[in-house]
Amino acid sequence: MVLIAILFALGAERLFPTLYTLRRFDWLGGLSGWLRPRLGALGKGTSGVVLIVGPLVLLTGLVWFLLLQISWLLGFAFSVAVLLLCLGPRYLDDQVDLYIQARESGDAEAAHQAATDLLHAQVSGPSFQLTRAVTESILVQANERLFAVLFWFAVLPPFGAALYRLSLALRQATTKSQEKSEFSQATVTLQAILDWVPARLVALGYATTGSFIDALSHWRSSKANWTGKWDVANTGTLVSSGLGALRLHEEATPAPEDIQAEIHEIKSAQALVWRTLVMWIVIIALMVLVGWTY
Repeated sequence: MVLIAILFALGAERLFPTLYTLRRFDWLGGLSGWLRPRLGALGKGTSGVVLIVGPLVLLTGLVWFLLLQISWLLGFAFSVAVLLLCLGPRYLDDQVDLYIQARESGDAEAAHQAATDLLHAQVSGPSFQLTRAVTESILVQANERLFAVLFWFAVLPPFGAALYRLSLALRQATTKSQEKSEFSQATVTLQAILDWVPARLVALGYATTGSFIDALSHWRSSKANWTGKWDVANTGTLVSSGLGALRLHEEATPAPEDIQAEIHEIKSAQALVWRTLVMWIVIIALMVLVGWTY
């Protein structure tokens, strides 16, 4: 059931590229801003995050359970719908392709805008630095948009996917508002906890489908920079293993305006993500065959 739901959701995402317009979680930030003052002390820190995300996740699970009592087909359809809504929100390759097209056409302004939309931040500097930032973002966002959602869906279908997406959306809302509080730190901590296992499984996937020795070597050598910070460690794990798998940590910096080298780097990162996804699907299929999941 899990494998078929994943295949259905991934297929639907490609067949209906405009689905991302339905994946809007802006309302969660508004709900948080309205509810927290009314919760008083309970709206601060971890308790506030639990009281905002928890009921929504439980409601997802309750609806799924009730639909299963009516028909397994309804329960299955609901699971696919939840997973489909929790992916993304936008299809990563489509956004990356916009950047590639702008670089190939020589439109520096369009390339910078495409990179800003992808990175959710302004990046200054030469084009090759912007390209490296895009490459690193691919390695990290593949986990946030795809792999972590699939992982939590496989562990707790379908409300595992809802838990991850709602937690990420809440963290992004507090980051966007530049809020500095116990509540915002709690959203970062929750997201780091949910990312910890999938980030390392994705890193192993990068290593397995790329240069294994280079990935593990660069991963180990970078660990000292992340001590005590779960969120930084998750990002660092994905970037270091991915760059190592692509052997980009050893390569000289591309010459300015070496567009073909920059595009090759980005497409290599995209291919690495796709190979890792195929490996994940194969592993899930094998687990289904031996009865480890359902």
